[in-house]
Amino acid sequence: MSKYISLTAIGKDKFGIVSVIAEVLYKEKCNIEESTMTILHGQFAMILIIRLHSNTYTKTLLNKLKKNSQSFPISLFYTDIDSYRPKKQVPRNPFIISVYGLDKTGIVYSITKYLACNKINITDVQTTLSKHEGKNTYIMVIESDFPANISKEEISQGLFDLAESLNVTISINQAESSDI
Repeated sequence: MSKYISLTAIGKDKFGIVSVIAEVLYKEKCNIEESTMTILHGQFAMILIIRLHSNTYTKTLLNKLKKNSQSFPISLFYTDIDSYRPKKQVPRNPFIISVYGLDKTGIVYSITKYLACNKINITDVQTTLSKHEGKNTYIMVIESDFPANISKEEISQGLFDLAESLNVTISINQAESSDI
């Protein structure tokens, strides 16, 4: 039976971080099954799902990763994964929710709490702050999976009420499963 770990690397962005980590994994015969990587405000962040080679010990691998990445200002963390489903589950009822408005504290909390209370699974969130005409505009795009028994109309009304109280614009659109 294969063993899997989730590896997280976070730190100041610098050319070559991915290569150094990938090199160690390659030399240790580990396979990157899934990954996501991004740069947020100059900070590099990656999460990898790794299938370990049968002769690889997690702590030994982490020590090698830390040793080989000493020239990079990054922190490395891992978590053992008990059960792993190799493919992302396809949302059965996918929607994309977009939020735009003047930046203020509480936008993410208010909207995600509303979604959680309605048992809507958030599968991805992207947020950014944009300057437009000298003002900070907050943009959030949420990929979600609605329960089959909840209609777009039910959620839309609640989100539109929330948008009014937050002074933001919210749009909600059905997505194709292949889009997410």
